[in-house]
Amino acid sequence: MWYPSFIKHLVAASLITAAATTAVAQTAKHVILITIDGMRPEMITSDSMPTANLHQMRRQGLYIDHIKGVTPAATYPSHTTIITGAVPSQHHIYYNAPFMGNYPRTISYWYADSIKAETIWQAVSEKGGTVASLFWPVSTGSKYIKYNVPEYWSIKPGVNQMEFLKTACTPAGLLDTLELHATGVLDTENFMAGSVNRDAREAYMANYIMNHYHPTLLTMHLITTDYAQHQTGLSTARTMRTIESADAAVGIILDNLRDTRAIDSTVVIVTGDHGFVDVDRELQPNTWLVKAQLLGAAYGSPWQACFHGAGSMSFLYLNTQKQAEINKLTKKVNKIIEALPEATRKLFRVIQKEELRALGCDPRVALAIEPIKGVTVSNARTGGDVVYRKGGSHGYSCGIDHTALVACGCGITHMQKAEMQQTAIKQFILQLLGM
Repeated sequence: MWYPSFIKHLVAASLITAAATTAVAQTAKHVILITIDGMRPEMITSDSMPTANLHQMRRQGLYIDHIKGVTPAATYPSHTTIITGAVPSQHHIYYNAPFMGNYPRTISYWYADSIKAETIWQAVSEKGGTVASLFWPVSTGSKYIKYNVPEYWSIKPGVNQMEFLKTACTPAGLLDTLELHATGVLDTENFMAGSVNRDAREAYMANYIMNHYHPTLLTMHLITTDYAQHQTGLSTARTMRTIESADAAVGIILDNLRDTRAIDSTVVIVTGDHGFVDVDRELQPNTWLVKAQLLGAAYGSPWQACFHGAGSMSFLYLNTQKQAEINKLTKKVNKIIEALPEATRKLFRVIQKEELRALGCDPRVALAIEPIKGVTVSNARTGGDVVYRKGGSHGYSCGIDHTALVACGCGITHMQKAEMQQTAIKQFILQLLGM
């Protein structure tokens, strides 16, 4: 079941990549790949959105309305799929943060050597190109990125995060150079996660790198829209401000390319890692396991089963490697779920191991829970199993939170396509570069 499904997926991705390249008239010398975290298609298509630059890119270039992400459609696995063309079971970045057993998550997948598939950074570098990257997930320590400011932070309280980040940048002193010539001094007030100030400053970093180092490929990650949508939902004033700030960052980059006449040799691609949906309820499936005495209410206590929330899905891990015990515990958890009240049970579906394997999820997962639209998950162990929460979420396997892609620049002709797999983006970029 696994291999035929996976082969069909690869064939479909190849056909869609071939269709997208029909919009390309000539080879580019440079590609700038921008991800707007949580970008929904309507940010590009709707006249009510404050996104003049994305609208212009759509009118002049290639637009793909539906980019189906991987499972779960979360920031780190999705970004890694974009640069590898692989699903999580191949690249091994399954979530934003790894499952740590019965302990609270404190770290993320920061380091590039965690990726077990070829990246586009590697492909471009090994073909003689130069790679730069700004705040891309899972990029810390990459030997294929010559100019790198990774997404990386300290988990220790009271640490000066900007000074901590500088130790992970390559070459040494890169962020100091960008502060001196592009952004001014950065701190948690003017460059904090979720701040609308951040996007423009990152765009000025990109411009300095393009103007002075001329990389073949620049990958960059704009994060503010994700923070706002999670906290306040899709249509709030705060979310609209962050959408406008992300669009302004794209405009800053496009204006620089026009001013330096580099637009004639550069393709700019803007896509998302996932989309978003509004939610009003939250499932807390670990409360079921605590009640059944399969999981302790406190972290660090003995456990047999634990749900790991990632986006709007929750993945069941079992504290055994013995197949007989795995079968027994999986059956027990399924019975717990089947015994839930109908009012709770109708809020989600259960995805069994066979389907999870076909989707490319972590093979250690016994089963997963995918809520309906409007419902998300948490890792909480106490309280009710369904609580009310306003905001936004993503991470579904069904594609209700899909994203989109728009591209313009060297050789890109005006064209609109219905859909493209996220796994096809890497090959699309290599073809743009004639690689």
